[in-house]
Amino acid sequence: MLPNEVNGLPLHILLVHVVVIVLPAAALLTVIGALWPAFRRKLGVVTPIVALVGLVSVPLATNAGEWLVQRVASTPLVQAHVALGDTLLPWAIGQFVVATAIWAWYRWCAAAHQRYQAQIAVATTN
Repeated sequence: MLPNEVNGLPLHILLVHVVVIVLPAAALLTVIGALWPAFRRKLGVVTPIVALVGLVSVPLATNAGEWLVQRVASTPLVQAHVALGDTLLPWAIGQFVVATAIWAWYRWCAAAHQRYQAQIAVATTN
C-alpha cells in the first residue's frame, strides 16, 4: 500500500489534485476527440490513457482520504467531502469506458467502414 504521508503532507491532498486535474482533462479530451477528427487522430490512445490515470487515481485518493478522515475533526464540510468522494468512482469508470469506446470505434470500426466504402467505390467505378 502507499504511504499515508509525503514529507509530512497527507497523501490524500496530493492525490486529490491528480483527480481534480486529470478527470476534467480526460472529459475535455474525450469531447474534443469525438467532435474533431484531426485532433482525435493526433492524440491516438492518449485520451483513454488519461482517463485510465483518472480512474486509478480515484480509489487511491479515496483510500488516502479514509486514512486522513480518522485524523481530523468530523465537521459537516468533511462529511460532505467524504460523501462526494464516495460518488466519484462510478463517474470515473464511465469516463474511462466512454473514452475507450470512442477511441476503439474510430480506431477499428470507422476505419473498417471507410475501407469497405472505398472497396465499393472502386467496384462500382470499374
